[in-house]
Amino acid sequence: MHTLEGQVALVTGAARGIGAAIAERLAADGAAVAINYSTSLADARSLADRIVSRGGRATVIQADVSDPSQAEALVDATVGELGRLDILVNNAGTSSFAPIAAVDEAHVRSQFALNVNGPLFTTRAAVSRFPDTGGRVINVSSLVARRALAGTSVYAATKSALDALTRVWAVELGPKAITVNAVAPGPIETDMMRRAGIGDDVKQAMIARTPLGRLGTPSDVADTVAFLASPDARWITGQVIETSGGINP
Repeated sequence: MHTLEGQVALVTGAARGIGAAIAERLAADGAAVAINYSTSLADARSLADRIVSRGGRATVIQADVSDPSQAEALVDATVGELGRLDILVNNAGTSSFAPIAAVDEAHVRSQFALNVNGPLFTTRAAVSRFPDTGGRVINVSSLVARRALAGTSVYAATKSALDALTRVWAVELGPKAITVNAVAPGPIETDMMRRAGIGDDVKQAMIARTPLGRLGTPSDVADTVAFLASPDARWITGQVIETSGGINP
């Protein structure tokens, strides 16, 4: 079912992992997709080629969305290349963990710049380009915004801020028929998890606390995003939806 036929979606940080899975799923549902990347050009092009080979439309656009001018240029380029914009998925983000004693200014600035400023300024640019019939904003948050995990104070704070932005924007943009929601993944098997050095023992402990008996995959998150982007989610806004397999604290 091509529920998004004729629509255009912009997915930030879409070259790999969760972002790539979201872009592929939205394309499978009929949307033309703008694949944003910051440094991973080869991965972004490979993703676009896969989408096109399956009969979809995709374009690749470089931008560092933590820079407000680049975020605005990204939205303009999406509309210029694909003709319109209906769906924005704020997926680009970074994570770095440290106990409070090891937190310095650079640690704080880098994460807030991409995880908070990025969605804020990209959304600001996007809402002015949505059609009069409305649009969708979907933010990718994290379960750590609600579940305390030692060493994640700055990262958790950025995602808590994103949850707050989701609720406020839903109120502000509702009169324009724009819905704003977020998904909050739990542990997901991605390159980010591997780079964080999470070993098999930790993964097994996570699985033991998850009623559905496994770690999540990028497609688990992408499917929820696709629902929120679809007409079926027209009456849902201001929500942060956990995609965690029911993991217990």
